[in-house]
Amino acid sequence: QDLFENYYSHMSPYNTGTKSLNIFSHSNWSANSSSVQNEPPAEMHISLEYSHLTQVIEVQMTHTNVFGLHSIWRDPRLTWDPAQYGNIEYIYVRSSDVWIPEITPCESSVFSMTVADRFQKVKLNSTGHLDHFIYGYASFICEFSMQDFPFDQHWCFYCFALPDYSAKELVFRGYNGSEQLALSQDTSEWKLKMRGFRYRTTMANGIITQNMGEIYFDFLITRRPSFWVFLIIIPAYLLGFLILLGLFFGTEPNNVNMAVNFGLISFTSMTFIIGTIANTLPKSQNISILGWYIIFELLLITLAVFSVFLHGMICEAARKSYNWWTGERNSG
Repeated sequence: QDLFENYYSHMSPYNTGTKSLNIFSHSNWSANSSSVQNEPPAEMHISLEYSHLTQVIEVQMTHTNVFGLHSIWRDPRLTWDPAQYGNIEYIYVRSSDVWIPEITPCESSVFSMTVADRFQKVKLNSTGHLDHFIYGYASFICEFSMQDFPFDQHWCFYCFALPDYSAKELVFRGYNGSEQLALSQDTSEWKLKMRGFRYRTTMANGIITQNMGEIYFDFLITRRPSFWVFLIIIPAYLLGFLILLGLFFGTEPNNVNMAVNFGLISFTSMTFIIGTIANTLPKSQNISILGWYIIFELLLITLAVFSVFLHGMICEAARKSYNWWTGERNSG
């Protein structure tokens, strides 16, 4: 009770300069504030402990995830001597009763907490360090390069920022959780592998600096191509093979008409496949491997149809004794 007597949970101890301390009547905040000039910035230790990839939308260039963040920071106003309070080293308090740095997902289109604030607890140590674990749901932007589709892999990230604090007040200090890799879950189509963290880098006057107010947790997602191989590539190959087999080994007298029909069937089937790919992939200047495969198969079937058509014309001309390219009858 004494600890929170003059405590104001909506006020940060880090982003107010010392010159403005005298306008506040909260004596506990004024006495214990660490917002002093020329001091190093306070650190918020953060780790991505849980990651569940739920959806990847290539057309929108986003990936949707459920994640768990573990964070530790210090509030100098919330300290006590355990010897004076029955050797109590830590307590659990409601998250709404203490000051929590505002963490915002950056490069994200959707964000929400999976647990309401009133149900969350924070571990408060006698040193003023607070231990907090939150679950969130967000959609992050990721640049997809579809050139290797469907055998593609992409580097994506979770991005979090401290937008209300400067680099002299509060910064991130990332670390890898001990169970981070074990708690990474992927989907039936995508395989996910975490690859550590990094800070945002900026360049000014030719000097590269780290912005520790933004942290990126990188991961690699690799597509499992089974769906596209067994339902698109193999059927398209078998369709083209059977059409070519029918064209060159058909015994029907009207083989030219049959070739045209086979060509129309092939183009109709391939158009359906192209439509499926177009609705799945983002528009890009690079054609994917599967796209080149479909184009090559269409060109091959088109060439086969023209070959059969030309062969029919030559054979018909030979039977009627005229030059097929001029239409004139041969003398003799």
